[in-house]
Amino acid sequence: MAMARARPADKSGARERMLDAAEGLLAEHGIDGVSLRQIGAATGQGNNSAVQYYFGDKAGLVREIIARRVASFEPRRRAMFSEAEQQGSLADVPTLLAILFLPLTEATDSTGRHVYVRFMIQFLTRFQYQPGIAHPGWGPDSAATRAVTLLAERLPFLKGEALATRINRAGGLFFNAVIDRDNARAHGRAVESDAAFFAEIFAMMSAAVQTRIAGA
Repeated sequence: MAMARARPADKSGARERMLDAAEGLLAEHGIDGVSLRQIGAATGQGNNSAVQYYFGDKAGLVREIIARRVASFEPRRRAMFSEAEQQGSLADVPTLLAILFLPLTEATDSTGRHVYVRFMIQFLTRFQYQPGIAHPGWGPDSAATRAVTLLAERLPFLKGEALATRINRAGGLFFNAVIDRDNARAHGRAVESDAAFFAEIFAMMSAAVQTRIAGA
């Protein structure tokens, strides 16, 4: 088994600035559209090897972007889980999907665009198929893992990889809808309220994940 790469100390905040810059640049331009040198330059790093120093390569950088966000979303997911338990709604598929996906919309850039949602679109369509790149996953005791476990109980006709694929594809629907709404707002078009938007999108996702395919 390969040894985990030690993370260099980040006394100046350079590492966090690189993660912020990389998330935005990769979200906007894709994995092939941005070099590690450009990411370093975007944070004022004169050393061409600065990004490699902290992350090794682009695969390591992508993993760190996701791992940082996964950790930051966990408190929100736990709070949503507790609220759902109190309300007795943990058997509700839209509620479980909301626990998984809604916290991602709280990561926005200075203009209010959902930058991490845009990054995840790139990950799902491009990053995850590149050699050495994989989602670091959730911890076994995380709220996200608990939500997926409950979804598996609600969707017994979907086993293993089939369940993961169905959730990922429903996630694609979610991410594209969020980005479409961002773009509409940026062009001055009226959009529905957050409450109405998320109620509709999670109802659509719920219908999608619960659909049984004849003969499948």
